[in-house]
Amino acid sequence: MNFRTQQKPSDSARLVALSIATAVCLLLSILLGSGLWFFFGGQSSPAPVAAPPSPPANLPASPPPSPVPPTPVIGTVLIPGGTVAMGGVEGIPPRKVAVEAFFISETEVTNQQYHEFIVATRHAAPAGWTGNNFPVGTAMQPVTNVSWYDANDFCAWYSTKIGATVRLPTEAEWMRAAQGDDNLVYPWGRTWQDNMAASKQTGGKIFPVKSFPAGRSPYGVYDLAGNVWEWTNDVELDAEGAPKTDEKGQTRRIIKGGSADEEPRTLSLFVRKAVPPTVTDPMLGFRYIVVPSSAPANNATTAGTPRPSTTP
Repeated sequence: MNFRTQQKPSDSARLVALSIATAVCLLLSILLGSGLWFFFGGQSSPAPVAAPPSPPANLPASPPPSPVPPTPVIGTVLIPGGTVAMGGVEGIPPRKVAVEAFFISETEVTNQQYHEFIVATRHAAPAGWTGNNFPVGTAMQPVTNVSWYDANDFCAWYSTKIGATVRLPTEAEWMRAAQGDDNLVYPWGRTWQDNMAASKQTGGKIFPVKSFPAGRSPYGVYDLAGNVWEWTNDVELDAEGAPKTDEKGQTRRIIKGGSADEEPRTLSLFVRKAVPPTVTDPMLGFRYIVVPSSAPANNATTAGTPRPSTTP
């Protein structure tokens, strides 16, 4: 059998092959390194993006605002319903009286307001006026020298003007507007403070309404202590709850608040006086309320009550 014998490569051939192999390995190393740099080190990392904050867990939702009934008449203040402590003086047993919500005039009725009434109705002007004109410079002072009947006539006229039921406040309503929920002694607190109300300490004279804003009641009602006494719709009752009558057979009406010629102790919200409904006085005026419904109040007479006959 003839075998072919393989020839050995020469030394120069071996060197060429080794050089080629080395070059190939070097090229592969360069390519591999470039690829790794490109993918892992050649690109800058993007800036981290902050995740949006997570909403607080289990926080209660804010309650919707409570609806506030609109004030039906400019110059009145909403008094929410509640209870008032009454009695406990002059032999009258203490008791609690429930009062429904109502609107009250934030000030006493002024000369300017009363002037509009007498011009519209030809009602007699109060003492001290010249014709239908109040004294110069007193437009914003409380009207005075008006009887309980005069005050009711004003309320009847104003009811027609605004299309709502207007009347004098009951004593309980008056107290509710003055005290709020805290059974206060004065509209501003439990102790007397100077310069909170028109009294003897401020010269004994009547001031324009809203002259003592710091002395407002918890609901923002002005001059419920001092300046002028105010008519209420309530009659004076005896210990059994029956109306009292005077020597002329009249049922007297309760007035509240004291006046500018009184000492501080008389301006306490618990002080009350009973006077005949025909009385007029330079330190006696009134304010009104607007009731949400037309239902008459307890122990109150509706606006426009006729005067007693003067025929003997």
